[in-house]
Amino acid sequence: MSFTPIISEYHYVQENKQPKANDNLLSKDAFLKLMLAQLTHQDPLNPQDSNTFLAQLAQLTQLEQMINLNTGLNDLLRTQVYTQAVTLVGRQVKIMPSKGGEIEGIVEKVVFQNDQANVVVGNEMYPLTEVVEVK
Repeated sequence: MSFTPIISEYHYVQENKQPKANDNLLSKDAFLKLMLAQLTHQDPLNPQDSNTFLAQLAQLTQLEQMINLNTGLNDLLRTQVYTQAVTLVGRQVKIMPSKGGEIEGIVEKVVFQNDQANVVVGNEMYPLTEVVEVK
């Protein structure tokens, strides 16, 4: 018999994430530096077309808006998960821990650590993603 967790694990991007060497995504700062270098080293006899420059500025604005939207959605998701976890206090739950077995008990409290919600059942802490049933 297989169980599906009530809440699937969530991930969100941290605002100050440093780009990895193998990231194919261009950060806002990298995009701005690239555009500035392009303007600095352009041929004075053949300057960049103003339409191209405006298109690049529009891309920069879109990138910034997408980053802000992503941050807002991640904050909303985190709040939703935290709110859902708090509603479990005092409720009977069934937990399928990753180490095996099955635990049933009443949620005594909810602990938030490292942007993860954990429920405490029988003085033991379990990730919210391991809760498979609520009664």
